[in-house]
Amino acid sequence: MNIPNDMNMDDAQWQQLIRQVAEHFNNLTIMRGFQYYKQKRVGPLTYTEQNGILAEVQGSDDYEVTLSLQSLNTSHCTCPVGSHCKHMIAVLMSYAEQLGRPVHGIVNAHSSTALKQTPKPAAIGTSGRSDYAVHEEELTIPDNQYSQIKERATELAELEITEWHELYRACLQRLGIGTPSTSYVQAAADELYSIKPKLSAGMDQLFELHVQLYLIRFCVPGRNSITHTPVYLSYPAQLAVDALQKGLEQIFSRPLELSGLKGTRLEQLWNRLEETSAYLRTQMISETSSMLFFTPIYRQLWLNWIVPNLQENRETLESELAFLQEMENGLNTASKPTKPGESVLSVANLTENGSGAPIKSVTLPLPLVLAQSWIYFHMIQDEQAWQRLISGSSAYGIPPEHLLHFLHVLADSSDWKRLGEWLVQLGPLLANRRNSPLNEYMQLWDTAIHHLPDVEHRMWDTLVSMLPHSRPAYEEAMHSRGQWRRWIDFQLSTETEPLEFRVAVLQPIEKDAPELLLPFYHQAVDRYIGHKNRDGYKAAVKLLKRLSKIYKKLKQEEHWEQFITTLAVRNSRLRALQEELRKGKLIS
Repeated sequence: MNIPNDMNMDDAQWQQLIRQVAEHFNNLTIMRGFQYYKQKRVGPLTYTEQNGILAEVQGSDDYEVTLSLQSLNTSHCTCPVGSHCKHMIAVLMSYAEQLGRPVHGIVNAHSSTALKQTPKPAAIGTSGRSDYAVHEEELTIPDNQYSQIKERATELAELEITEWHELYRACLQRLGIGTPSTSYVQAAADELYSIKPKLSAGMDQLFELHVQLYLIRFCVPGRNSITHTPVYLSYPAQLAVDALQKGLEQIFSRPLELSGLKGTRLEQLWNRLEETSAYLRTQMISETSSMLFFTPIYRQLWLNWIVPNLQENRETLESELAFLQEMENGLNTASKPTKPGESVLSVANLTENGSGAPIKSVTLPLPLVLAQSWIYFHMIQDEQAWQRLISGSSAYGIPPEHLLHFLHVLADSSDWKRLGEWLVQLGPLLANRRNSPLNEYMQLWDTAIHHLPDVEHRMWDTLVSMLPHSRPAYEEAMHSRGQWRRWIDFQLSTETEPLEFRVAVLQPIEKDAPELLLPFYHQAVDRYIGHKNRDGYKAAVKLLKRLSKIYKKLKQEEHWEQFITTLAVRNSRLRALQEELRKGKLIS
């Protein structure tokens, strides 16, 4: 229904209402009221004189709520609580909905009011915090002219991405300052979607993407460019970012919709895509390996939306590579000038130039290394991509999930030959890592070998080159493939103790190739006896019992009798060993 003119609220009155809610209702009551509102338990609102609202709310019974907007403290409800109850909050939220105001403004009443009472930062430029997070600054569009914001939004397709974000900031002025949290982010998203005009399907996807990007930028403080202070997220902010990242996954899971677009409309969409890439380049450049938020989004933008629509056009990729090269050059201004096509990264790793003068070594930011690697990857210039990744990994280590993503993309596209090459190159970069990425790495090898059996020998060579870090993966690969001789030879060369293995590991070998275990066990028995202590003798007897069974299985009982007799005679002076042999019933 239409709200009477005297029941409408301007921004100042709305903020006053939010303050009243924070003053008279606790968070638990607000959240319970929000549940009643979402469950549509509030009946029609009746507006009375002197800013009053009457409504019926369905609870365990039907309750009558009488609200006085001028003084919530004098409002009442027929429920047992009587006042300051969840039923009153539910009615307030229904009223906010009819006003066109964000319901989450009431949900976040406590956090937003508390923030407004804190001193405002004196300077934004040196704090490292993005000014997207500050909603009370002077805006391009005054916040009390909401109709102007919506009108401006109708031109969204023609506006540049920077103007989109300015519009977002103006729109969120109505929410006031908020703290990064899932509730605030949801409220902000609702506000931003309320100004979205009718757009083409592809432009609609871009709008959705930039809502997520804008809110991530709000939640993640920028890195201080002077002190390089590490970035840390509060727990509520981390939950909000996690939710936004899941939303991004859903956005990129859908192909970019370009059907039906041609001429100016297609050009507009493509311009916005390029501007999005430029925005992400700017945002990701200061990220560190432990806090990569925009870098993976940059990767997904190119992988899922741009590259699939390039067809045979390489100019866009070459142009992006040039932008990245410009960023690199800016970081290497003190280094030796490079020839066209020469890698600045490789120059930065040298110690002298042609005249013998030292060259200043510049470590490129990880996001830049990854971005260049991905563009080279899409251009199928794998050697250049590997060079970037290898150099970057030696400089600071690359998180394994970013390396494995290259491999998963190739597996998903069934490019088995290329996958084999990338597995060989990236394997050593995963060394020094815990077993989890190696397990995933080996699964990708299994997939590649299943489709291209000829690459198996390259897997063995790569795993050997990664030793000792690849040992668990190497052993598991040999064992799972029944490569018993290779497995035994490896254990013999590393003098591994047989008793370190679970019985389940050795049982398949005892069944399929028991003769291979003879040197493995014999070598260990000699070592155990050589310890010349009781524990060593007990361990030797355990293995000798296993040897007895193997000789029997091989029908070589005579060889066993000769061996155990010789062993007992040779060590006759070791009385403790003799005792253990008798206890094990190996000698009489």
